[in-house]
Amino acid sequence: MNKFTYKAITATGEARNGTIEAPSQNQAVRLVQQTGLVLLSISSSDTPESLASVSRSIGGRITAQQLMEFSTETSALLDAKIPLEEALKTQAELSVHAGFKEVLTEVWKDVNGGASFADALARHPKVFERFYSNMVRGGEASGSLELIMRRIAELMERRQKLRAKVTSAMVYPALVLVLGIGVVAGLMWFLIPVLTAMFTESGQLMPASTRAVIAMSEFNRTYWWFTPLLIVAGFSVFKFFTRTDEGKIKWGLKVLRIPVLGRLTAEAETSRFCRMLSALLDGQVPILQAISITGGTLSNAALQHLMKKVYEAVQGGQPMGPLLQRHPEFPQLASRMVTLGEESGELGTMLNKVADRYEEKVSATTDRFVSVLEPLMIVVLGIFVGFIVIGIMQGMMAMSTSGG
Repeated sequence: MNKFTYKAITATGEARNGTIEAPSQNQAVRLVQQTGLVLLSISSSDTPESLASVSRSIGGRITAQQLMEFSTETSALLDAKIPLEEALKTQAELSVHAGFKEVLTEVWKDVNGGASFADALARHPKVFERFYSNMVRGGEASGSLELIMRRIAELMERRQKLRAKVTSAMVYPALVLVLGIGVVAGLMWFLIPVLTAMFTESGQLMPASTRAVIAMSEFNRTYWWFTPLLIVAGFSVFKFFTRTDEGKIKWGLKVLRIPVLGRLTAEAETSRFCRMLSALLDGQVPILQAISITGGTLSNAALQHLMKKVYEAVQGGQPMGPLLQRHPEFPQLASRMVTLGEESGELGTMLNKVADRYEEKVSATTDRFVSVLEPLMIVVLGIFVGFIVIGIMQGMMAMSTSGG
């Protein structure tokens, strides 16, 4: 038997948190529902995710995970015919995150006072982004708020999984890089100075490799401030170059032209744009407003600028597909599929297919990139450390020969 933790409410809206034992999660769901409770969420008590969820809920910033849970649970409450005001009050009472509890309480008070749900959310832009509040607005207008809340949760989950995939893939290369830098720094700062004193006392002319290693060590110890100064200077140049919109756009284009990394960026941004645009259109948000919101969420300034052109084209009555095809920074396969979606009247469906396709491409590209990066980093660090070791060994041999 497995133990599951659940959050639920009674028919009168009272919160119920507890644990239940069952052979499987589906069986646990049925057992909870048989008691007459409206189930909000359920998870295994033994999984690391449960512990992570608890740790995320105590203090700190409001995470995407908490917003996903809020969306899913609100959808469940509305689907159970619980009034929105009561659903929000329940959510506020159930929240164990002090900051999120305060925000949800304010949202509940605003809605209870006559404001729309979307307007109440829009008053907290640091928690609920424009995309979120506008999808809710569309759901309220179409009378399908519970479906839209579920759609928001699904979309946020996809974004979270894609982000986690990329992040986890880069963990090992980052550890290799940090470890390599640590080993080299230790050799340069501690071991080589000791050996240098021994080599000097011997009076023997050291091999060229040994002299090069000693010179590198002395340079690093004497001019240790040069590296941080170089980093600060590079950052300052970057900030100066991107201080204007034109500079940001040029930088965005340069990023997109970087081998592998540029393609990965374009694929990730395309997936995000298409997924969010489809979700907004499904939520009955007008297409111009949807393009404006979605374009603003992109992190690459060149693609943001392209979406402004798309907005202007659509505002002028033109389709966006042909415009996207004229700009190589937007993947050509995606732009052609968007064009086909517009021509067939199935833009939302086609956007979802594009998003699915490019999420797969991002995953595959990330795997290939990491599979090449890891051995490359190991080889480069190995060559560098090997050069230091050879220099030290040749110096020791020269010293022993002299002594003999």
